[in-house]
Amino acid sequence: MNPTSHILLPEITELIKARDFRALREALSSVPPADIADLIDDLPPEDASLCFRLLPRDEAGDVFAELDPDKQETLIEHLGDIRSRQAIEALDPDDRARVLDELPTEVAKRLIASLSPASRRETQAILGYPPESVGRLMTPDYVRVRPEWTVARAIEHIRRFGKEAETLHWIFVIDDQHRLIDDLQISQILLADPEDTIRSIMDDTYLALEATEDREEAVRMMARYDRSVLPVIDSRGVLLGIVTYDDVADVAEEEATEDIQKQAGMEALEKPYMQTGLLNMVKKRGGWLGMLMLMQIATISVLDMFQSQLERAVILASFIPMIISTGGNTGTQTSTLIIRSLSLEEIEHREWFDVLKKEVLTGSVLGLALGALAFFIVTTLNMLGMATDTNASAVAFAVGLSIFTIEVWAVTIGSLLPIVLDRLGVDPASSSSPLVATIMDVSGLLIYLAYATLLVL
Repeated sequence: MNPTSHILLPEITELIKARDFRALREALSSVPPADIADLIDDLPPEDASLCFRLLPRDEAGDVFAELDPDKQETLIEHLGDIRSRQAIEALDPDDRARVLDELPTEVAKRLIASLSPASRRETQAILGYPPESVGRLMTPDYVRVRPEWTVARAIEHIRRFGKEAETLHWIFVIDDQHRLIDDLQISQILLADPEDTIRSIMDDTYLALEATEDREEAVRMMARYDRSVLPVIDSRGVLLGIVTYDDVADVAEEEATEDIQKQAGMEALEKPYMQTGLLNMVKKRGGWLGMLMLMQIATISVLDMFQSQLERAVILASFIPMIISTGGNTGTQTSTLIIRSLSLEEIEHREWFDVLKKEVLTGSVLGLALGALAFFIVTTLNMLGMATDTNASAVAFAVGLSIFTIEVWAVTIGSLLPIVLDRLGVDPASSSSPLVATIMDVSGLLIYLAYATLLVL
């Protein structure tokens, strides 16, 4: 809960107990929708529905859109069909489609059937697009003008229909077949001569998204071109709706959260952390952990292969954790950088060799520095009597050389694996980091024990 909601909650609770609805309505009137949603989220269902009923219809829609899906479903159950329909109807078309898509099927069907014909058509049109597509984000509430109109007529049209629009920052020009032919900033129209035509201020260039594109494309385009609004068209160029920055910001947050969770070696959560049940949490995290544990059989096999050597020089085993962690950390660092760069389209698949050269150079420098540090650590420990061995210099050299080789190998695996997976159509965020860490455990141990055999034993 944010500080504002935390301060207001005791007052709201007391007003509900006193049944002082007038004072309760006044107390809520100056609170932003997001903060009211926080308050409702922390109230019992009966009190939450009471507060919601006291909100003006337009504000109720904004508050409802801010609630998480579970709270929305609970609120619908307590509001009844008429008030629930009003709450859903008050939402913007894109928010309405998102809410209905997250509700149980039977509840969503009942609410869709209760909507007005116009709202039902808008909602069903949006829900007809794939779940992760741009079409699910768009709203049909925008202002469009024709190229042959004068600026004066366009301004009059904007005044008449602008109240229903999601935004007026951009105005869209369409032809007689409703195809998008240009987009204009409102300032271009307001500053033009009233007698000029819209055609005279057009440059016949525009940016647009296709409704069937992945919603991540909307995030990329808005960031790349610094736009707050983008039009959405179909394959014929017909203007279907617009996507605004607030919807794209939500998508960017969701996608970033998914990527972070996947890079940690787990499936992305469908709900916020505190709302994810125990069984679902175990399911999301257990699969990868089990698979990675099985992959560690290779590590056990490597240790078994060199068992006799380790028994002859027990000191070598002392440095295994340092060897393994260094390779795993470097590989994970590298894969994270490459995954993010792929996501932001900073690198392309065809640039794999340039990426590899850059990472090998970086890994070589890091390897020299860390290898020298490892040599110093082993030598110092021997001098202090904490890791005594008759062949201490050879052990130190084996550890340092292993660190250097492992660093170069780690950046190679960490840079190429995400690119290969992405090229094959596999989400690199879901598998690269845990795979790299496990591969480095096995290969790093093999490299270290091979050097130790050659230089020490």
